[in-house]
This record gives sequence, C-alpha cells and structure tokens, in this order.
Amino acid sequence: MELLKKAEEIVNKSTIHTVGESGLDADWIMSLIDEEGYPNASMITASRADGFKWISFCTGIDYNKPKRVQKNPRACIYLFDRASFSGISLTGKINISTDLKIKKKMWYDALGDYFNNPDDEKLCVLFFRPEKYNIFVDYRTITGNFNINAN
Repeated sequence: MELLKKAEEIVNKSTIHTVGESGLDADWIMSLIDEEGYPNASMITASRADGFKWISFCTGIDYNKPKRVQKNPRACIYLFDRASFSGISLTGKINISTDLKIKKKMWYDALGDYFNNPDDEKLCVLFFRPEKYNIFVDYRTITGNFNINAN
C-alpha cells in the first residue's frame, strides 16, 4: 500500500493545475484503439486528477482521441515522472464531457492556443477512470486492480 500511495501522490502532483504552466517534470501518454483496431499512443497533458479516482485531459471534440473513445472507451494512461524515475501505467475507461462547468474547472491558459475559452463548443474533457495498475516506484513493481465500485 505504501508504493500505491506514493504513486497516487505522483499522479496528483503531475497535472497542469498542480504545477502550473511553468512545466511538468513528467510525461503523460494516452493509448487508445485506433480506427483499424490497433493501439495508438500519444502525448497529452493532464489537467487535473483526483488520485486514482479520475484523471482529466482537455482536447478538441473533433480530434482523434474523442472519436476513438466514442468507438472504444478502453484506454491505457502512462505517466513517467523523471524526478522520481517512476512509471505509472493505468488501464481503464474514458468518458467525454462537454459540460460547461467541468470545462471551466479543467481549463488552463495554454488551451487558449487552440480554443477561444472554456465556452468553446470545440473543447471537451476526457475523464479517465482507472481499473488496473502496473506501477514502478522506488525500483519496485506492483500490479493490481482498483475497487471500481469505490471510485
């Protein structure tokens, strides 16, 4: 449990709302199933997180990620934290939100390069809810399942 708790702290501190836009010391990668049924991975910035309950990402509703999520919500999120040399692989499901209150809460200034403001109809939020984990922290690996009903 100690390693799981440490990994959850790394997730919480590795969002744009936690560190600000000065830059993360971590890389987030989202893997989804593409239109031909193959895994497809790409970098993405996490907006906010509530530990292992959910992690949010902002993107355009017409971009590849939401289109792929609509066809298959299963995903893998990988976080590599350079400072602690930790790798956190989470698998679970994503849902898409276009709710204005949520978009306002998840908004960060760098999104202004792509969207007018949180009211922009093109903006959406991807909510990832992990179900399983494979975590490398403190040079040890742990794997397991989350109690989905508790999230």
